Amino acid sequence: MNHPYLFVPTILLSATMAQAADDIAIPPGGEAAVTMLHAINHRMLDSRYGRRDAFAERLAADDFFGLARDGNWIDKSGFAGLLTRDRPAVEIFYDNISVRVFDDVALIAGLVTIASENGEKIRVRYTDSYVWRRYGWWLIASQETALSGSASGEIVTRPKPAGLDWQGVDPVGDDLLLLERLNANYVDAFRRADAGWFDAHLADDYVVTFADGSFHDRGDALADFQIPYFDQSIRSFPVGAVRIRRFGDIALIHAENDYELKDGRKGINRYTDIWRKTGGEWKCLSAHITIFKPPV
Repeated sequence: MNHPYLFVPTILLSATMAQAADDIAIPPGGEAAVTMLHAINHRMLDSRYGRRDAFAERLAADDFFGLARDGNWIDKSGFAGLLTRDRPAVEIFYDNISVRVFDDVALIAGLVTIASENGEKIRVRYTDSYVWRRYGWWLIASQETALSGSASGEIVTRPKPAGLDWQGVDPVGDDLLLLERLNANYVDAFRRADAGWFDAHLADDYVVTFADGSFHDRGDALADFQIPYFDQSIRSFPVGAVRIRRFGDIALIHAENDYELKDGRKGINRYTDIWRKTGGEWKCLSAHITIFKPPV
């Protein structure tokens, strides 16, 4: 098996997997946190797709919640089921790994290629969210999307479109109610192709995984948000099954769009948006979309 990351120093993982003798209560910062999370990510990939050992299951927090590659919602027990469902891969390759740390919350995005015994290779884009809880990093959310044959494995980048402007006013009040409203406004801005709204609400380092598994930076996403997809081809695009979880200044919003196209076909996409409160304002850091039911 090709696992170039099996030799990461195990000391980097020990604080995550067991209670430390000196009672580590403060998350590491800077390069120490990034190095630790890279090591955890590499070991996680091996456990999840290769060895199928207990590391990944132990790493999942009790309040884990996420989306599997088939678009199904999964809790911790559902995540554990994924680890035993398929035969182990014979080769695992990973690329485009991004680690972002926001105090006691970390986001890891990457691309993994899984090769099976019959020679089939599947490329999967993933976004994992971790929270530091006293003794180490714990996986609180994960989402996967398989790349279509035409989707690029590299990040799609484009300069920010010119002339974007938004003169609206955001709602105020309780953070959870505000996040619920921002989530609704996000979907409404998509319907109206209002790239100005997105420019005002996306963080500078915003990234998005589209339903085909392609990965896009902020500039390319803004250019895409200018395209009037709703007017052109969509009859209805509601938002439902909203679930908001807050971890300090980071919030994860899980939801779905049970949509209908103008030709009568219906489908369901599910997503996780990740927001950060900074300077008293919520900005979206990441969006990840997975198809649950393709339009039929």
